[in-house]
Amino acid sequence: MQAFRYTKPQVAVHWLAAALIAFLLVTGTLVLADLPNTVEKIGNLRIHMMLGGLAGLLIISRIVMRRRFPAPPALAGHKLALAGHLALNLIILLMVFSGVMLGLQSGAFDAVFGSGVLPEDFKQFTPRKIHGLASRLAMGLIALHVLAALWHQFIVKDGLLTRMRFGGR
Repeated sequence: MQAFRYTKPQVAVHWLAAALIAFLLVTGTLVLADLPNTVEKIGNLRIHMMLGGLAGLLIISRIVMRRRFPAPPALAGHKLALAGHLALNLIILLMVFSGVMLGLQSGAFDAVFGSGVLPEDFKQFTPRKIHGLASRLAMGLIALHVLAALWHQFIVKDGLLTRMRFGGR
């Protein structure tokens, strides 16, 4: 028999990953992108890199848990939802991968966690272009994800949001 809702660990990881990814997208776009690559940027990059790595681990744990625990019964549009979740997970993992590649190529890891210096500009590195494009795609997919959840909850009224919350049935 399938569970009506996701498990508590799945719910916790979902919301923690959502908050973390939203924070990373907002601060990466509105703060880091505009800061010059001086010593003042290093602390912000350190936080961004560590939290980005954590976001990647959370997405991997979501994928593992999704395979381990039974899913709630399918609702209308579940194939589209599966495709959306797959795309969102892949985009976030691409962002983590491109961020790691950027850190390695640019020497940013050595500057942030060692004694190196930041490059004059990150935009010269291909992984930076991928990272930026992936962030825009992630924002779009997240917007669609939220709109779909709200549509299910308030238009279709199938109780979709109750599947991803804590508390009793």
